Amino acid sequence: MQSIKHDLYDAAFELYDMEPARDADRYNPEGSLYRFQDERSSGEYWAYFRDNLFAVNVFDLRFHASGTMRYRHTEHLCIAYYERNDLVVRGLPFSQGSHVIGTYVADEGGEYLARFDAGAVARATSITISPDYYRRYLLGRFGSIPDIRRMVALVDGSRNFPALVALFKRIREYRGTGIAAELFYEGAVAEAVGLVIDRANEIDLERQGGENRAAIEAKHVKIPPARRISADDARSLEEAEAYIRRSPDARLDCRTLARIACMGQTKFKESFRSRYGCSPASFVRRVRMERAAELLSGTDLPIQQIAKEVGYAKPGAFAAAFSRTTGVLPSAIRTSE
Repeated sequence: MQSIKHDLYDAAFELYDMEPARDADRYNPEGSLYRFQDERSSGEYWAYFRDNLFAVNVFDLRFHASGTMRYRHTEHLCIAYYERNDLVVRGLPFSQGSHVIGTYVADEGGEYLARFDAGAVARATSITISPDYYRRYLLGRFGSIPDIRRMVALVDGSRNFPALVALFKRIREYRGTGIAAELFYEGAVAEAVGLVIDRANEIDLERQGGENRAAIEAKHVKIPPARRISADDARSLEEAEAYIRRSPDARLDCRTLARIACMGQTKFKESFRSRYGCSPASFVRRVRMERAAELLSGTDLPIQQIAKEVGYAKPGAFAAAFSRTTGVLPSAIRTSE
C-alpha cells in the first residue's frame, strides 16, 4: 500500500464530492477535514492519516434524499463506535442503531454498499487499519498474531463494550499536536486492536462452553512473511474470488478453486492467504454469510431456501455456521426487523 489516504480515501472523497475544508476548529489540527459539496448530503468527515498503516476518523454525515453509497476498495479493516447509524451496509446487519460498535472487514477489490433513506444520519468515531499494519507491522513486532480479520468481524454489533467506547470518546476529544499526537493516535489504534482481540477471545470462550481461556488465546495463526504475488497469479486469484462471490451455492472446496485459478492446491492456499489475509475456506464462509445476511434482511425467502442459496443442504448446518460467524441465529435477523 502506497499510503492509506491515497489507496483508500481519496477516490471515495472525490466520488462523493467531499472537499477539504479549512475551518476545522472543532477538530484536531493534525488531521484533515472534508465536507459534502452537493445538496443531497451535508456533514463533515475528519481523518488523521498515518502513512500506509492506519487512519483515525471522526464523522457526522446527513443524507437529505434516499440513495446508496457504493465504491470499490482495497483490503482494510474498520472498527467504529456509532453514536447513530441509519445506514444499511451490505453484509453487516448488526451495526445499525445507536451506541453500537460496527466493524467492516474489507476484501481486496470488494465493494462497499450502503443504503439510506432521506433523513438518515451516520455519526461515529472510527479507526481504519491496513494489511500493512495488521499483517506486516504486527507480525514483525510479535512474530505470531491471531486472525485479526476474524476477530474484528466477531465484535460487530457489540452493545456492551464500555472500554472500547471510552477509548473512542477520548479519540474524538483529543486535541494534542506534534509528537504527542503521533504517540497518542499510534497508542489508541494499538489499544483498540488489543481490546478487540480480548473481546473476541471472550466471545470464543462463551461459544465453546468454557474451554480454557489460555488455550483459546494460544490459538495464534503462524503467518509466514508475505510472499510477492505476480500479476498473473493475482488475476488468477481474482477469477477464483469472482467465482466465489458469483456462486456461493456451488462446491467451493480448495481443489475446485485451485483448478479455477490454474494453480496447485499448495500454491493456491499460500497465495490466497498472502493476498486476502485468510484461508480460502474462511473467505468462502465469510462471503456465504454476508450473502445470507443480505437475503435474510432483504427478502422473504424461507431460511431453508436461503441455506441452499449459500451452499448448505441442511438448514441446521447453515444455522450453526451463521451463528458461529455472526453470534446470532438466522431467525434473529428476521425477528429484529
